[in-house]
Amino acid sequence: MVEREDRDQKEKISASGLSPFGYSLYRAFWFAALFSYIGAAMYDVAASWLMTSLAPNPVFVSLITTASTLPIFLFALPSGALSDIFDRRNILLISCGYMFTVSMILGILTLVEVATPALLLIFTFALGAGTTMIRTPIIPTMSALVSRSELPAALTLSAVASNIGRAVGPTVGGLIVTAIAPWAVFLLASISYIVMIIVLSKLSRKCQVQTSLPPESIVGAIRAQIRYVRHSQAAHVLIVRAGLFTLCSSALLSLLPLLARHELRLDSTGFGLLLGSFGVGAIIGGIAILPKLRHRASTESLITSSIGLLAVVIFLMGYIRDFGILCIVMGAGGAAYITIFSQLYTIGIKSAPKWIGARVLAVYLLILNGGLAIGSVIWGMIANTIGIPITLSIASLALAATIVTRKRFNVTVVDDLDFTPAGSDHWSLPPQLSIDPASSEGQALVIIDYKIDPKLSEEFEENLFELGTILRSEGMSYWELFQDPADKGHYLEIRIADTWTDHMRQHERVTKNVKLMEDRIRALLKDCPQPIVSHYIAKPSTSK
Repeated sequence: MVEREDRDQKEKISASGLSPFGYSLYRAFWFAALFSYIGAAMYDVAASWLMTSLAPNPVFVSLITTASTLPIFLFALPSGALSDIFDRRNILLISCGYMFTVSMILGILTLVEVATPALLLIFTFALGAGTTMIRTPIIPTMSALVSRSELPAALTLSAVASNIGRAVGPTVGGLIVTAIAPWAVFLLASISYIVMIIVLSKLSRKCQVQTSLPPESIVGAIRAQIRYVRHSQAAHVLIVRAGLFTLCSSALLSLLPLLARHELRLDSTGFGLLLGSFGVGAIIGGIAILPKLRHRASTESLITSSIGLLAVVIFLMGYIRDFGILCIVMGAGGAAYITIFSQLYTIGIKSAPKWIGARVLAVYLLILNGGLAIGSVIWGMIANTIGIPITLSIASLALAATIVTRKRFNVTVVDDLDFTPAGSDHWSLPPQLSIDPASSEGQALVIIDYKIDPKLSEEFEENLFELGTILRSEGMSYWELFQDPADKGHYLEIRIADTWTDHMRQHERVTKNVKLMEDRIRALLKDCPQPIVSHYIAKPSTSK
């Protein structure tokens, strides 16, 4: 396969800001994604403008934003589950085909002047749902097209594409609406999804892991997703850092229109230049600056310093009135923003095993969008009370204060974890436990009986509790350690999986994190009797 040969050659090349473009499929996919980002941003402008004609009411106009963002909160978790269970290429193909159809129908309805406010809101919600289904699988799909050494650069370029779309889309959309009409934007946006479909058709299907087990159910997959986020230390780091960042930093872009118009007395061109400066800074930062810094500083240092820089930018935007300096400041803010954004993306990819990676990424996207939506409302209300400059000052201090979370939620914890599979021979079952999963849907109970030297109890318990946290995050529905009060060296470790099938999945998915902890416990107990492992399956009640 040509792409695989390209990948092997690229392994020998040191990663740089643009090196992922050396992969033909990644390059084509990146431009297709860029067109879709621009199309989505164009749609937002055209839909809002059309609503001002159909129903010139602030409530209806604001409902456009609600209709486009609400699907993220409703469908992000199912999107992640689907992306982990099924072929991501097929999900993207179906979603892009759906988006093309909806955009085309809306364009035609608008062209023949039969669109109504209700129809526009319904179509906006439908397109928001499709966008949500695309956002989750698109990042891991693009990341799989480059070598592992170039993954950070590929993720940065993906973030750059998103920022370019956000900066260019509104301008292009506004020009088309002015020159032609909103229906032209809707039809052009639909064409961007045709480009994506063409590129996706060139990708190979995902290599499915060989297994005799049935696929996960959607409900079970979402339950595992919530369980992982609840118990995984890496997921906690990602959610806390990303949530606080987007909540505080949202003040800059959400208040920028009001700042430009009422404080700086700029017209739409001046506002566009400020926004464009932010986008240019993001592009330069992602392509030219970040690749050089990535090899000289740790991920935590990059995030911390960029948060500090962005906090200064937010503060200065409230008080500087020279337009040229403001553009430079916004450029610096864009560079800081893309650095934080891309580093968080990298953490999101690295903070989970592959079997649940898309589900964790979906939670990350949910946190980002939720923080942006909530933060925009909070900072808007504060600005309405005390003014924009003081609000930006408060936001900058709040953002800078989030740096203290590095003490408890340091991103280096992700580097200490190894989510690669431990191997099929790590957890092996005796032949008599080769049970047909279809006939064993009751809970699976595993009891491990330990007899240890009581002098080892403290260290033993510390290691077991750490193992239990990992096991719960990687799929175990229940884990607990019990001690015999009459014999301080006698322990029972209880593990419960939702079904025997889920327990078999855990055997296939066990990571080196678990193996390393179990090896450490085994070394600690080398002079103690071997633990006794027993398996049980819950029997359904026969009572009526």
